[in-house]
Amino acid sequence: MKAFVIEGPERASVKEIDEPKITPDEVLVEVKASGICGTDIHIYKGEFPVQFPVIPGHEFSGVVVKVGSKVKDLVEGDRVAVNPNLFCGKCYYCKKGLVHFCKNWQAIGIHRQGAYAPLVAVPEGNVHKIPNSLSFEEAAFSEPVACCLRGQDRLRIKHGDTVVVYGLGPIGLIHVQLAKLRGVSLVIGVEIQEKRLKIGEKFADLVLNPLEVDVIKEVKELTEGRGVDAVIEATGNPKVFKQAFEILDYGGRLLVFGVAPEKALVEISPYLIYRKEIEVIGSFTNPFTTERAVKVLSSGRLHVKPLVSHKISLEDVLEYYGKIMSKESDIVKVLITF
Repeated sequence: MKAFVIEGPERASVKEIDEPKITPDEVLVEVKASGICGTDIHIYKGEFPVQFPVIPGHEFSGVVVKVGSKVKDLVEGDRVAVNPNLFCGKCYYCKKGLVHFCKNWQAIGIHRQGAYAPLVAVPEGNVHKIPNSLSFEEAAFSEPVACCLRGQDRLRIKHGDTVVVYGLGPIGLIHVQLAKLRGVSLVIGVEIQEKRLKIGEKFADLVLNPLEVDVIKEVKELTEGRGVDAVIEATGNPKVFKQAFEILDYGGRLLVFGVAPEKALVEISPYLIYRKEIEVIGSFTNPFTTERAVKVLSSGRLHVKPLVSHKISLEDVLEYYGKIMSKESDIVKVLITF
């Protein structure tokens, strides 16, 4: 079968590989849709610690076409979404319930063959059935939606809260919608790319382009000078992280969701955190939220189809990596479809 293989930093091609073999506890999933994620780009650029070669693809859905001898709850023909994160269940963190910090953590599409290929071997426990009403393209968003749910759980968004979301890429647009579903009274999106601003207008109460307006001033005017209850930083830009502190109200909460460069540093005022009782909250991956993500997507209340700007084949991946890295304005979410 053909797969997109990253052989080293900025070296990748489509090549023939063997079909994956499954263990007794695994199923073989025929991939129907696989999303291109920022992590995939970091792997391609050599910015994410992996052992090459790598077949990426950790946001995907498909159909079970083969089941291992010990698999009990899945059958051939089941429509499924996949949680790509694998944990050992035996280490210190797993025993504490912090499986996303597993000392032996691995992920499909990072350490094991991912879904930039038509077939993927997946452990039974990582497979989630999806209803017929949910399209494969929508179900491919289960992983990012699960991550966003985890982040908002930690952020403790409440009915009536005011929220700013920095970055209206696919993740930020999901966060905006989930915040609305949690009953916020005001959600503001901040973005510089025009297409993403246009999509954001469908979901946020207000969108702001920081190249055209003073975001701090606008937010303060909308909140009677106080600032907002919560900020979701979904850009990974350290400069944005710093600005977030300036628009938080007393008792405000900042969710650090975007992935900044590992060695990036930001100057902040400890006094400001102390005086305003600001909470800085991190969120990493999606422990135990994938089933909820499938349910939210299946409800029809979270709209991810408008986020899909391009559907491509394996042969187009390298071209679209280039488009994403050059930040072409018409790119929002790219799906590989089979």
